[in-house]
This record gives sequence, C-alpha cells and structure tokens, in this order.
Amino acid sequence: MSGFSKKWRPWVLLLAGIAGFALLSGGCAAKKPWKPPVQQKPAHPVPEKKFELPPPPGTTLETRPLHERIIRVLLTLPVKSIAVDGCPIRVWKEDGTLVAESTGTFSLTADGSRIRVGGMHSDGSLDVGSAASFSVAGRKFPAGRVRVVNRQGKLLAIAAIPLEEYVAAVLSREASPSFQPAALAALAVAVRTYAVNGAAKPRDPAYDLLNGVDDQVFDGFDRVFPQFRAAALETRGLLLWSGDAPARANYHSTCGGRTESAADAWGKPYPYLVSVPCDDCRESPAYRWEYRMTLDEGKRIAQGLGLRARDDLKIEVVSKSPTGRAARILLSSGGVTREAAASAFRQGAGTTKVKSLMIEIDRAGNGWKITGKGYGHGVGLCQWGSDGMAHRGRSYQEILEHYYPGTRLSAGAS
Repeated sequence: MSGFSKKWRPWVLLLAGIAGFALLSGGCAAKKPWKPPVQQKPAHPVPEKKFELPPPPGTTLETRPLHERIIRVLLTLPVKSIAVDGCPIRVWKEDGTLVAESTGTFSLTADGSRIRVGGMHSDGSLDVGSAASFSVAGRKFPAGRVRVVNRQGKLLAIAAIPLEEYVAAVLSREASPSFQPAALAALAVAVRTYAVNGAAKPRDPAYDLLNGVDDQVFDGFDRVFPQFRAAALETRGLLLWSGDAPARANYHSTCGGRTESAADAWGKPYPYLVSVPCDDCRESPAYRWEYRMTLDEGKRIAQGLGLRARDDLKIEVVSKSPTGRAARILLSSGGVTREAAASAFRQGAGTTKVKSLMIEIDRAGNGWKITGKGYGHGVGLCQWGSDGMAHRGRSYQEILEHYYPGTRLSAGAS
C-alpha cells in the first residue's frame, strides 16, 4: 500500500485546490496575451488537506475505493513544444507557485532540460490548467490540470483523470453512440478494469497508460455524450475479477463470428480469455471486408520482414489458429523465403487496411486481394457482438459472462 500511495503523491498536489481556483477565476471578455504573475509567491497555495484521503489500515490496491483513483494518461509523444489554449489559463510549478497566466493561445517549449513559457524558464515539471474548458496539444479538457514534463530535452503532456471520467471519455472513442445501453455498460466495465490494471502496473514512472490503441483510445472530452456518462455511472466501481485480482479485460471491435483465445493470439493463456462463439456482430461494417494490396506495397512489407523482394514476390498463409485466423505468413522471392508471424505482416500492412487476421490472401493481377472478417485482435469482448446481444435483450452482466467466462463482477475482490 505504501508504494501505491507514494506513486500518487505528486498527483495529489496537481489536483488539489481546483475548486478554489474555479472560484477565483472569472470569465474572459477578450483574449489577453501571456503575462508573468505580479507576485512570485504562490498565488493559490495548495491546501493542507489532500485531495486523496489516507486509506483505512489494511487497504490494498484491489479494495481501495475507486473514486479515489486517478489515471495518468500520456497525451503526446516526446515533442519540442506543446500548444495550450483556454480562457483563462494558468501555469504552476509543482509546489503550487503560479508562474504564468494567459487568456489566449501560447506554447510550452523544451529549452535544454528546462521548460520555457513566455519569457520564463522553469526547472522540473509544470502544471497547466483552467477553471473552464481548455485544450492541451489539441485535446479538450474540462476544468482541471495537465502536467508537462521535460524528459531529455523533449516535452511530455500527461493528463491526470479521475477514473470514472476516464471511463466515459474512453467509451466516447471506443464505442459507437448508437450502441445499446447494455453494450455500453459492458464495455464500461471492461474499460474500467483495464484502467485499474494499468494503474497497478504503470507503463512509465510518470504515466500509467498510453492514449491510443496500444492501451485505450483517450482523446479528450469534447464528444463525451450523455449515453457514455450514463454507462459509466450505471456500472460505477464495478470491475471484472479473476480470483483476487482484476481480470485482463481485453476487447476489440468485431470478432467475425468467433473470438480468439489469448493463448493463440499472444502465446499466454488466461482461463477467461478463451475462444467463444459470437453470432451477434454481423451488423458491424467490418464483419466482412476486402483490401487490394499493390506489388510495391507487398515489396515494402516483405523488406520490413527481412526479405528483399522482386516482382516475383509470393505471399501466402501457411498456418492458422483453431479459429481460422492466420498464424504464420510465408513470403518468397528470387528463391529466398521468409516466414513471419501473421501479426507482424498485419502491422506492416497497417491494421486499418488488414483489419484482422481472419484472412485469405489471393493473387490479383500484379498485387493481392486480401479478404477478411472482423476488426482487431479478436480477444475478449467483441464490441459489435455485445451490441447484437443487447439488441436481443441480454443484460450487460450476461454480455460480460459470455465474453469473459469464469470472471466475477464486483466492486471488490471478495
């Protein structure tokens, strides 16, 4: 427990005092340029009372109240400069010292190991925030703060988001607003469980999760419609459990008729990530698809997989998983052959082009015709399948039982 508390301590200071800031900040009748504050001492000191209260004795990560958890999301790859816009915007040091104010657009820029804003330089990280909506690196946020860190001469922007707000925001990017409430609720549980696992095992000391498909898509709060917030609220605090630990709640867009097991997809078995039938994702626009690959594109992919290809390049599926998904691809040219994991071939082609590994590859003219079913890795919950189940009257609990067999839905480990 002590390690968990220590990890969140800097974010306690980041989030504390937002309510007081809201009372002190007025509206913006006209945009004003960046200016340094008149006083160099903290204009809005961080209150002594911490945002995150100490947990009861014996509390563990698994039993800690979820409303106390913050998810730290990396917003940008390392960049030289990060644009900020809002009305008003303020910039603080980690200790709460106000160092900049603006009612327009400005940038934070890496200058060696320091961060430059306007004519001021600062060591360490800076917190950017507003009592009204604002944007950082093109992503819109409600009232709050975003931390900017200088790492080896490049800036990282990291959002600190209350868990349930994060769940609703991810739903707005990972699901269709037309999905049935039960399907959105099932996905909300999966998103929350994934996030809690990420917070338990952060990708980096500065952040827990990435903001894209390598984790979960987070892109701000500008399209978080009421149905997404309703799904988060209906399932508030609920996680999927396997034994005494949160389950690995992977999900994907469309399975194409049957989900894939984690053992066959990634070589690591989980008792609840097994292949299950799915007859409910037929309404997905990616249930069936076709992609035409040119010879030049095939050569580029082959070279990336270690084969210098000529015009006689051949590409074929040589092994499949029990669900019919491609497992290994054989490439041959000029008497030389290379065998590669089908997942590496898909990455080389682009996952939006070759949408899944449930594919057939046929020669078509100078290139290839790739026909397939489904979208994504196929493991865990099928989003379009869950919507189909919801249309048939299934509850979100039944949806979760189908796609994660053997898991338990609970707000705690017991």
